[in-house]
Amino acid sequence: MDFTLLKQADRVQSKCGFRPVIRGGSVLTLYKGFLLPMVLQPNQTAVFTKEITGETVWTLRAVSSDQGMVSTTGVRLQIQLPNGRFLIGGNGQDAGQFAGVGSYRYLMDPELDCEPGSKIQVTLSDTTTGGLTNPLAVNLLFEGSYKFYFRNGEPVSSQMASELKRYQGIVNENILAPSYTAGYAVETPKGNKDDYFVYSCPNPITVPLGGPLTATMKIPIDNGIDFICRRLLLDVEADATVSAGNFLCRVRTGDGYALSDDYLDYPRLINGAEWPHDWTIRGGDEVLVDVALADSAGTGNMYLQVHLEGDKRRRT
Repeated sequence: MDFTLLKQADRVQSKCGFRPVIRGGSVLTLYKGFLLPMVLQPNQTAVFTKEITGETVWTLRAVSSDQGMVSTTGVRLQIQLPNGRFLIGGNGQDAGQFAGVGSYRYLMDPELDCEPGSKIQVTLSDTTTGGLTNPLAVNLLFEGSYKFYFRNGEPVSSQMASELKRYQGIVNENILAPSYTAGYAVETPKGNKDDYFVYSCPNPITVPLGGPLTATMKIPIDNGIDFICRRLLLDVEADATVSAGNFLCRVRTGDGYALSDDYLDYPRLINGAEWPHDWTIRGGDEVLVDVALADSAGTGNMYLQVHLEGDKRRRT
């Protein structure tokens, strides 16, 4: 971007009283939309990705969809934002009921700042009886603005997290170390009582090698009692006729929080590991585990059961 043109635009907006003021300076906003075209095949669940490009922070303000208020039913849509959260809780929303265009588009409130290189992921799932008769095209337009920061009329750094040093030479250098290594023990807040507990999915989920290779399991959390999750335990089993296969998982809650922003090999990388920070799951919520089977070989089924280990936190 030519900074001479940016400075001219900043001066024009300042004369019109349009530019917002922040941290002793001002912000110049320039409209930018990211179009994500998608095609869903019958009986398919597919994940589509759009990378945020540019030289500065882009803020997401609205989402437009060409499927808004159409007659298409049985196609679920879920959007995972660059900060890891899901825009729609649970298993998403029918694509024919989401958003729209113009005055009917989905408004982001509050706006979401996204750094260059971050990604928006959209999951489409065909849930119709017997599957779609034809491939379905869905187009989403993510609308927002680039933010250019000025102070005293000159461009300044946006102070993005990606510009900070990962290792800053301070005492608490290991950012992944559990808190107890620095002398901080896990303590129960005053007025509360913790009781050890393990939540488990009711039954192991079965994924046949012949497909479909994706599934979702649910673990409900008791009403009125928060659960402090400290690690995940995963049991993987397979029929004797299965010679290879890996489960990739994405763990999230019904309110939209995502433990990881993409599918990971949880059984190999996360299973049984102590976390550096507790994960608080609110009472009445549910944990959803999206599962995808990869690199499978042979015939038969593979099975996965997930357990949440931690404490139930009650008020005393």
